[in-house]
Amino acid sequence: MKGGGCRDSFTAWQNCIEEADKSNEAQNCFHLRTCMLAHSDYYDSILRAEKAAEEEVVIELDNEKAAPQTPPVSSSVEEENSG
Repeated sequence: MKGGGCRDSFTAWQNCIEEADKSNEAQNCFHLRTCMLAHSDYYDSILRAEKAAEEEVVIELDNEKAAPQTPPVSSSVEEENSG
């Protein structure tokens, strides 16, 4: 991928993604894809992989939102039940 016409953009994008992974923070690296999108014939495989990963994250977030939230039991409720 570093051999294509977007070598500098690809390297910057790759570094951005790696930093996001290391810091466990979501970083917006999408702005670095402009050149790769313009040359999607060469970068198609990496763009498809990125899209699949993005879709997977969206599904995981949706599942987390849909999961029932169990409120913690307060100590006063526990005391009432034990007495």
